[in-house]
Amino acid sequence: MKILDRKKELVLQRELMFANAIGAAVFEKPKVHFWMVLIPLLFLYFIYRMQKYKTGRMNFDREFMTTRRKAVDLAVEAIETDVKPDIDQIARQSGLLDALEKPYAAWLKALFDYYTDLLTANGDTFESLVRSAYRNRTDFLLTLNRLNTVEKDFYTALKPRMSTTEGAAAIFATIEEHSRRLRRELAESIFA
Repeated sequence: MKILDRKKELVLQRELMFANAIGAAVFEKPKVHFWMVLIPLLFLYFIYRMQKYKTGRMNFDREFMTTRRKAVDLAVEAIETDVKPDIDQIARQSGLLDALEKPYAAWLKALFDYYTDLLTANGDTFESLVRSAYRNRTDFLLTLNRLNTVEKDFYTALKPRMSTTEGAAAIFATIEEHSRRLRRELAESIFA
């Protein structure tokens, strides 16, 4: 396996862990109660709810990772070819509404820059890549705060289009809140 491929795998593994943690905050896992075992119909309903939960989490993780995977792939291609992608053009071709293109391009650019930093850094673990790329907690936090800001801007642009979807505002708020917290915890654990 090439070194760049290994770094890509490390970055995507960390991002998937991030997606899983966000998904756990967004989706409420059904709880089994002892009396459900006594009433089979309730237990069957619990099994149904658990299947729905698992399917929802898997779909969430897949969708949450779509832009992140795209940005990692763009970073890998840019490193291999030494040609920076036209992120604005990619955003225009994304099929999003015009009002979403600019915030999406900003988010994709921030992810691209972040992943490029990590993929060009030295290290054989995600933590060592971060330490090599950013050198200290402050620099890493500045990058993470930039990610938080552009993601929030994209969600803010998306919210009016999702206003008819029940619970969408609460989901966006949960994602934003947990993203900030998880990223801060990551920085603190790497630069402890």
